[in-house]
Amino acid sequence: MSGHESSNSQDLFFLKDSRIDDWLVSGFKKRGCSVSFIGRNDRANVISMSRLIRIKTLHQQYLKIAWKGIMKSERKDIIICYLDVVGMYVFLLSKILLRRREILVINIMFNDKQDFLTGIKRVLYKAMLRSKHVYPTVISSELPLLYKRIFNLPSKVFYVMHDCYGDLDKAIPDRTDEDEYVFCGGTASRDWNLMKEVTYKLPDTKFVIVGPNKNTLGENIPPNVTYYYNLPSVEFRYLLNRSSLLALPLNTEAPAGLIVLFTAGLMSKAVVTTDNVTTREYIVNGVNGRMVKMKDVDDFAMQIQDLINDKGKRISYGKALRLKVEEYGSPDSFIDAIIDITNQIRAD
Repeated sequence: MSGHESSNSQDLFFLKDSRIDDWLVSGFKKRGCSVSFIGRNDRANVISMSRLIRIKTLHQQYLKIAWKGIMKSERKDIIICYLDVVGMYVFLLSKILLRRREILVINIMFNDKQDFLTGIKRVLYKAMLRSKHVYPTVISSELPLLYKRIFNLPSKVFYVMHDCYGDLDKAIPDRTDEDEYVFCGGTASRDWNLMKEVTYKLPDTKFVIVGPNKNTLGENIPPNVTYYYNLPSVEFRYLLNRSSLLALPLNTEAPAGLIVLFTAGLMSKAVVTTDNVTTREYIVNGVNGRMVKMKDVDDFAMQIQDLINDKGKRISYGKALRLKVEEYGSPDSFIDAIIDITNQIRAD
């Protein structure tokens, strides 16, 4: 093995699937941590690509980032991967190239579906997670037990580390008067069928819905719905900020919808969302939002109607959610958690 691979020091390399944010760099710097950052500089609009081209393009980018991380780091260095798929590529390259690395994989996301692609992903993730040089994190205190069962790894340590809203708080528009509509928007794992059925059950309630594609809701848009798709983030936040409350229906137990949930929290908006292992980490039913059993159209509609009719509850829930989001999702909490875990890795 070359001298390049024999160092005893442990440097930190931070791999990110998008640009390196100023809050991330300054957060480590003010704590006296020297970190080498590797990100993606191109701004290709992958959302407008077809599904297969988008997947191919993204994975090529992920592999390129992982390759740079492996080649620039040395033996026993700690590579922090701010995407589990990038972590997978780092793990595979470390095995293929015989270059040992300690790999901190932030936010393992696995939706346990019974299909071919998920089966392949299950095999790859289990191989990665079995490694004593891979240190996975999850964003909910319920996920370690779930993943230990799914991957049959009862002794694996999963660190609980909440997701981060970064500098999103600086992009929140000034609070405006409500326009008395319910907002729903996003991309990953939204239950659009449920949302459409809810709008039919509440014909006197206005809805503004932002989806990823033109036909996300199908050909026929309900008359009480104003539908947009593939909007820039600024316009998305503007519409959410003007709303009375956020509807966040999900169709998975895997992490999804957190950026929108964080945005609503920072705006002090009340939220009606699906009860799953991720949302339970942030929403306490009847305290800072409303939780509904997955696929329960009638209850989802009823909770929306109740909050539409009670501005006092909306204000109370919104203020409480903001406190929770600021506690769990702040950059300081996020970076402190990473430093704590890397110190534990170094101590092993």
